[in-house]
Amino acid sequence: MQNHNVGSTQGWRTAYLVLTHTDAAAVVRLVAAIRRSSPRCVVIVAHDARVQPPPAFADEHVLVWCHGLATDWGSWELVEATLGAVAQARAFADPDFFVLVSGQDYPARHLGTWEDEVRAAGGGWIGRPRPLRYRPTWGRRPGVGDDDLTRYSFRWWPLPPAVARMGRRFPERARHGAARVRDAVLLRAAPVVAVRFVSRGRGAHLGLPRSRRALGGRVFVKCDQWIAFDRDLAAVVLRDLAAGMPLRRLFERSIIPDESAIQTALHAVEPPTIPHPVSFVRWLPSLDRPAVLTLADLPELQASRSPFCRKVSSGHSADLLAALDDLVTGAGAR
Repeated sequence: MQNHNVGSTQGWRTAYLVLTHTDAAAVVRLVAAIRRSSPRCVVIVAHDARVQPPPAFADEHVLVWCHGLATDWGSWELVEATLGAVAQARAFADPDFFVLVSGQDYPARHLGTWEDEVRAAGGGWIGRPRPLRYRPTWGRRPGVGDDDLTRYSFRWWPLPPAVARMGRRFPERARHGAARVRDAVLLRAAPVVAVRFVSRGRGAHLGLPRSRRALGGRVFVKCDQWIAFDRDLAAVVLRDLAAGMPLRRLFERSIIPDESAIQTALHAVEPPTIPHPVSFVRWLPSLDRPAVLTLADLPELQASRSPFCRKVSSGHSADLLAALDDLVTGAGAR
């Protein structure tokens, strides 16, 4: 574990890196809430402008950066945009601490108070990583462990969209039968080939295992994309995932790298100082996505002690957002 230079209380500055692609009004409200709760901070809005133009800010502590990347769900470009936002923040303000959030997050605690807690803990990084271990087996029995490891231990290629659509013109019964045959074949061949469908991202992918030499004995972790880390670890991340570096080349040909690339680089240096999520999420397993939070989630949200929560929307979460504004920086904060 390395020693971290966390600076003085007066000199401490945090950069909040907000990855956005839509709903400019919600992003403007989020940034204003962050700035009210942490007046010394800077905010970098890293915006994917394919759907909507970026929001505008008059605040000199807010930088809007349109990165020009197609940050589809589960893509390498999400990691690349995050790395770019870290570099933008370093050039803009040389902050002591970096916090990654989405445009659908919202402060759930007074951020200045939370930053004091982080500094007192010694900096480092914040997140809840889970080391991935998996051993595939031949035959009809599933492998042992978590096969999410193959996201990173295999090398992946996107399949043409036509491949994923091939069976749609056949009757439903025939499609189900073909799917069973496909799954049976892939189960038996798990050590040497895999197919994954990134449903919210870029569709079907074909994967082949990497050599042990390429993997280099790395321990891959899975962790939420929204994490935080200090200045020293930001330098490690930018170094280890720079263009041409082995770790970057590996993750460029993975699937859903935003849940592992930066986190694996951090975990290789040290475990998290605070092993808790930066953002509280209520997950919907049946839909495989986070719920849109409402006022009913407030007690659980407060108990989590996470500084942010997600997902929120201006409509469904209106009462919750008003309550959080009051608790964090309004009358309820006093």
